[in-house]
Amino acid sequence: MFTNKRYFLYLLVLLTHLPLRSLANEISFSRITDGISSNFVNCITQTADGFIWVGTKNGLQRYDGVRFRHVGSSLRGGSLPPLPVDQLFVPTGTKQLLVRMGHRIGLMDTQTYRFQETMIDGYTAGFQNYQIRIIQQDDQLFLILHGIDILTFNRIKNRFERNRRIIDFPGGWNPTWLQFDASGRIWISGKAGLGYFDRQKQQFVTARSGVPFFSSPFRHIHRFFIDARNRFFIYEKERHRNGMLSLANPFTGQRKHIRAMPNPQSNYHDFYGFTEHAGMIWGYGVDVFNLFEESDGHFATFFSPDNPDHGIRVTTVSQLFKDHDGHIWVATDNGLYSMSIIQDHIRNILTGRTFGTAAMTDIAALADNRILASSWGGRLAVYAYDKDLKITEDQKMMALLYRQAPKGDGQFNKVWAIAQAPNTGDIWAGCQAGRLIRFSPHAGKSEFMAPPIFGGQSVRSIAVASDGCVWFGTDDGRIIRRSGDRFELLAHLESTISCIHPGNNRNMWIGTLGSGVFEHDMSTGKIRRNYTSDQHGLTSSRIRDIETVGRSILAIAGNSGLDLLDLSTGKITNRNVQNGLPQNVVTALVSDAQGMLWMSTTAGICRYDFRSDAFRSFDKRSGLVNTSSVANLLNRGVRLGDRLLAFCGDRNIVVFDPSKVNEPALPKDVHITDFKLFDTYLSVDSLMRSGGIRLEHAQNFFTIAYSSFSYDEQEHLRYYYRLMGSDSTWIRSERQLSTTFASLSPGDYTFMIRSQNQDGKFSKITSLPITIKPAFYQTWWFMALCLMAVVGGVFLFHRYRLLRLLEVHRLREKVARDLHDDVGSTLTSIGILSEVAQQGLTEEQSAVRSYLTRIGGNSAQMMQAMDDIVWSIKPDNDQLHKIVSRMREHTAQVLEPLHIAYTFRDDDHQRTVKLTMEQRRNIFLIFKEALNNAVKYASATSITITVQTGGGYVQLIIADDGKGFDTAHLPNGNGLRNMQQRSRDLGGQLSISSIPGSGTTITMQMRL
Repeated sequence: MFTNKRYFLYLLVLLTHLPLRSLANEISFSRITDGISSNFVNCITQTADGFIWVGTKNGLQRYDGVRFRHVGSSLRGGSLPPLPVDQLFVPTGTKQLLVRMGHRIGLMDTQTYRFQETMIDGYTAGFQNYQIRIIQQDDQLFLILHGIDILTFNRIKNRFERNRRIIDFPGGWNPTWLQFDASGRIWISGKAGLGYFDRQKQQFVTARSGVPFFSSPFRHIHRFFIDARNRFFIYEKERHRNGMLSLANPFTGQRKHIRAMPNPQSNYHDFYGFTEHAGMIWGYGVDVFNLFEESDGHFATFFSPDNPDHGIRVTTVSQLFKDHDGHIWVATDNGLYSMSIIQDHIRNILTGRTFGTAAMTDIAALADNRILASSWGGRLAVYAYDKDLKITEDQKMMALLYRQAPKGDGQFNKVWAIAQAPNTGDIWAGCQAGRLIRFSPHAGKSEFMAPPIFGGQSVRSIAVASDGCVWFGTDDGRIIRRSGDRFELLAHLESTISCIHPGNNRNMWIGTLGSGVFEHDMSTGKIRRNYTSDQHGLTSSRIRDIETVGRSILAIAGNSGLDLLDLSTGKITNRNVQNGLPQNVVTALVSDAQGMLWMSTTAGICRYDFRSDAFRSFDKRSGLVNTSSVANLLNRGVRLGDRLLAFCGDRNIVVFDPSKVNEPALPKDVHITDFKLFDTYLSVDSLMRSGGIRLEHAQNFFTIAYSSFSYDEQEHLRYYYRLMGSDSTWIRSERQLSTTFASLSPGDYTFMIRSQNQDGKFSKITSLPITIKPAFYQTWWFMALCLMAVVGGVFLFHRYRLLRLLEVHRLREKVARDLHDDVGSTLTSIGILSEVAQQGLTEEQSAVRSYLTRIGGNSAQMMQAMDDIVWSIKPDNDQLHKIVSRMREHTAQVLEPLHIAYTFRDDDHQRTVKLTMEQRRNIFLIFKEALNNAVKYASATSITITVQTGGGYVQLIIADDGKGFDTAHLPNGNGLRNMQQRSRDLGGQLSISSIPGSGTTITMQMRL
């Protein structure tokens, strides 16, 4: 992409020094400055993948049409040395560059940038003292040691060596240059003349061999060039002297000296080489850059270095290189240029010699293939053109236009507007201060007039209606019509009239600089309607130009875009930079024979296609002028007959055939040029060959650069990309044509890129698969291992818990058994012994009997407590229904002897509830304490016991119908405190509800 460039137009017509003439082609150059490391460019080449490689004083750079990438150099082995690059070549069939840096030569891999030194056979000692040059002919590379020898490149051995089968010459020939001709002969120049090596006969032929050519042998041949017509351009030069050019035919003996045109400010010049393209031959070097003029048989300068608008100032042109698309690149000491050859359907005319410093104001089509141009201060000019677009000044007609001009009135020289009446052929010119000129081509004379109706106002616009009447618009807004010999004021619009255009419906369209567009009735001259930006949807009321397209569209150019008025509906649609217009300021409009609308803008010439609703811009690479300032802004346009269009600016006219302006082909496929992972570039070629790239999980920050290598269309292409796997939406790329992705999650992605030209056509999609591998902890096997570890851990923990439970279970069984067998039997023995002892006592031993009775009672209580402990320890009693059964048994034992009625309620869900030993013990003790209190203190006749489960809770309710008590004055006994503490230990709640005379209800609720 050519950004931040200075454009120059080098015309083969050198108007500042030569008479106006037109040759077969014109040439345009575009300077490329954005990113190049040095303006001292020595050489250029292109590899098969499309990259342009540029050698400069600051090393080697790679260019893809968007960006320059510097090839890193190092003093370490394997890297390109940090030296100026003098020559570049691509050995046939390789992806390598042969790089010459002074006297160091080597092969560099264009993918890895690895550099390998090239060996030079036989000239190791003193090689630095030789003047060397590499020449590529067909598939062969040669190293010329000037005046010494010629070596042939062996790519397999990476060596320049002497190979007499490929090239041979006699000893003492002192070779200086070589070139293959169309027959395959290798012509070799030497200090003794010129000869050739016949590879089939393995024979070297010179004038001394008896072959009748070059009867006058050349001496000191420095360079020579054989063109497509087998002509020899021979440059003879002795050291430190200016050389001499000759044009010769070696087989006829014809020879003549030809002139060159070096920089006139230099006293020394030297030709480095010659290049032929499209039948044109250039010679270039130090202080010389010439084109061979076939008409006079000499080299001539084709630009003016002193003209800042149309020249270039360079000292040295080092190389001209033709790329794969036929574009020529120029390496100079003032930067890198791309050169385009404009074909014969476009002509650029500079009017400086005709008008001097006067600016052009208008352009009109005349009969008989003529163009009339007006200027403010330089009078009128007439140019004639033929079917081949050869353009000449019509000096005779120009002299007739002003032959009878009144002396002393310079206002007639300041012409604003011109037109020709098709019915009479009369030419009208509107001038400063209300002056008019009418020229009759039939009579060959002009009439100069200053009608009072104009009031001294400059005539800014002229148009001829279909009825033959001439309409004029003035600087102060007057619309004046001339019918016959009479002038008539039709309207005063209060704004400068910028344009008048005849319509299709017996109407005239008037554009103004402030009041919008007026439609006038052609017959009556009255205003039909007025379109403005305030009321009718125009983008601006400052109108530059008007053009009818077909019978239904009126195109209106303004300072804020292009407006399209549908004459059948009155609807206005706007076109601006938001919907394709290159720039909002449109200065001139012309429609072609195919119904396309051409316009000049502040961005140059563009075309609007109504069918596709698309704009297309044209620039110097298409042959049309670039607009870079007011000086080359095109502000008027006209159709020349049915075939040609013309636009003019202050200093130039461009004439072209719109049907031959190159149409864009399908966009080229987009290439991925760089893949940058963090700060490291990866080999794109290797990535594409391997089918994609695999990155580690932490390598998720990368930049992808791309280009289509469309060096001529790059500025007019749009690029769209998407990353499948992340977002399927196509996103328009920025102008730097690179995309950065950061923090992508592991997964499979596909980067897709395509380009679109101005006609909306897309290129094929280029894809790059990208896989970001997950971290080890994100892989399926790690997840599986983790799951297995968790499952294994749970299993081991469960197994360990089961073992512990079994161990506790056994321990509880053992403790319960031991308590029952050992302690229980002992307590039973104590009870029996106390009873036996009481039987043998007398009544006098009542004290002893009392003690024995107490011992028996305590042992019975201990037996009961031990029985409770054994019951609670025994694992078989962990289920809730076992506790309920124990409660039933205990209730019966306590209440039935006292003849207290009771009701015991439970549910069927108890069998699924399992409690711990501590929970069972606390629940049972709370139950016993509540039951004992009801028996001892309540004087109850009926007790209801309820055990129920549900909702994750166990609830125990003991209700009696005793005398009750006041809960505000709870008794301060150990029993009640113990019940509350046990409830808290269970994580439950204990509540007591009692009303004196109405019984008591104790509720304990715990969460399972």
